[in-house]
Amino acid sequence: MTRLIVLTTAAFLIACTAKAPVVAHEDQHAEPAPRVAPAEPQLTVETINDNLHVLFGAGGNVGVSTGSDGIVLIDDKYARNAEEILYQVEQLAGENDDLLFVINTHLHGDHSGSNPDMKEAGAMIMAHENVRTRMGTRYMNEAFRAMNEAKEEAFWPVVTFSNEASLHFNGITARAVHTPTAHTDGDSIVIFEEPNVIHMGDTLFLGMFPFVDVDSGGSLQGMIAAHDVALGLSDANTVIIPGHGPITDKAGLTDARATLQAIHDRVRVRKEAGETLQAIIEAQPLADMADLDSFIKQDGMITAAWRSMGGTLN
Repeated sequence: MTRLIVLTTAAFLIACTAKAPVVAHEDQHAEPAPRVAPAEPQLTVETINDNLHVLFGAGGNVGVSTGSDGIVLIDDKYARNAEEILYQVEQLAGENDDLLFVINTHLHGDHSGSNPDMKEAGAMIMAHENVRTRMGTRYMNEAFRAMNEAKEEAFWPVVTFSNEASLHFNGITARAVHTPTAHTDGDSIVIFEEPNVIHMGDTLFLGMFPFVDVDSGGSLQGMIAAHDVALGLSDANTVIIPGHGPITDKAGLTDARATLQAIHDRVRVRKEAGETLQAIIEAQPLADMADLDSFIKQDGMITAAWRSMGGTLN
């Protein structure tokens, strides 16, 4: 069935048929065979309401909206997760299993790694314009001392926006809002207006030190500002989906913001006093936050804060 989904941005209006073929098939009318359950499932499902779910597992949290129009995903994890994601959303969607859109909250491969597979399955990939630009760019990630190669065009979004865009589907509106210089310079938070749910992508790491990708235009100050945007759109009943970590609410987001502000202030005071990065690291100003250590440790968090304030690594 062909359905009309409307996408609006501040600059233009796009109407597109959700089933317009992205990849040619021999038989356009043949029903695809049901997907097979994975032998060793890697993902778990948490249901927010009948039509909104979250897939958890390695990589970023995936938002899943289902309904009469079909499926819209927020992020799509790693490439290795593609088949299981498609299986899970097929189970959640039932008969209305047309995959319409994937909104990438940013460029990183744990949130966009399955883009080619999702395009193959019929989805249009949508993201901030900086996501498309950075996916096609080779750069050095200083946090991990690794060269990030440009991604093939199959990964790139085909619909981009500058400030915000809205999808109107399944009887609701999903609004993607750009949050500048946060986790990267291409982050978006996605507000599901009617069900009062916000997917924050990697502008929110809950219960752990965040990765601030300064080399992709991110900053700790921008992360804090993204929290402020979401808090301004929240009330006591808002469900908050982080990029990493469990589902939370406005109180949890408020606590997370306070933690980021404390990190920023502790590093700023020492930097403004003339201390070097190494001296700040050795002083261990985040020692009382050791429970937030994950793949980003205290040293890495201090370094990200330092660099966010214009400090160099030399």
